[in-house]
Amino acid sequence: MRLPASLLLLAAAAVAAGATTLEKLSVEEMVQQSTAIVRARASAAATVQRGSMIYTVYRLQVSEVLKGAASAEVYVPGGTYGRYRQSIAGSPVLEPGVEYVLFLWASPRGLVQVIGLSQGVFQLKTASTGEALLVRSKIEAEFVDRQGRAVEDSGMKLSLSGLRELIARTQARGEAQ
Repeated sequence: MRLPASLLLLAAAAVAAGATTLEKLSVEEMVQQSTAIVRARASAAATVQRGSMIYTVYRLQVSEVLKGAASAEVYVPGGTYGRYRQSIAGSPVLEPGVEYVLFLWASPRGLVQVIGLSQGVFQLKTASTGEALLVRSKIEAEFVDRQGRAVEDSGMKLSLSGLRELIARTQARGEAQ
């Protein structure tokens, strides 16, 4: 849970500074750090204010749990609450009816959030071969590696079957330790 908390601190600091800097995560790191990975559609959204942060809360219709336990909602930093608006680069926007695979984690306060902001949101698409693919476009935000060096995001694509295999390997390694 160390990295998701650090990402939250980076996002909170970025709100004050007016920019967002994220640590670039691999799919394997997202699998390891997620408390849940679900296949879901967003059905509705509302905004709430918690302290100085505004969140868009998406209701989820979960069709499959790939890891952990399903959550009925996910909190995404940013949104409009009353006459106040917070905009955070890298925060995902979930479109109603679109099928996603979401890498989720529960914050110390119990808010279920997406790992790495938009890094943990993949649209589910079907390849011409009929294979289910997870696709994430390039994210417009500043990224750094573990050493703090600037790196680029170029988007990501992987198969749903490949993700299932990675989850199984990661869980098997965790049980063996």
